[in-house]
Amino acid sequence: MRYSVFSVLGQALRGQRDWKPQWRDAAPKAEYDVVIVGGGGHGVATAYYLAKEHGITNVAVLEKSHIGSGNVGRNTTIVRSNYGLPGNIPFYEHSM
Repeated sequence: MRYSVFSVLGQALRGQRDWKPQWRDAAPKAEYDVVIVGGGGHGVATAYYLAKEHGITNVAVLEKSHIGSGNVGRNTTIVRSNYGLPGNIPFYEHSM
């Protein structure tokens, strides 16, 4: 299915009855290479990093609710670029 403003609007008018699932079956496997507890910003980013940088794709992300239902759904979960500025390093070292 191609997504566009018109297809989304059409689905909304039809009560969203014609959507086809865009995800695989989430039935658990017998084993995983990595299990991540917590499906927030850090948990999902860790799973992405493992797949992108290390090719580890047999990963389970466990979340008690739906992905993004915790702080990541209420906050922006920003990784601030100013953490790496030279003038801020002494400040962050002192705070630890």
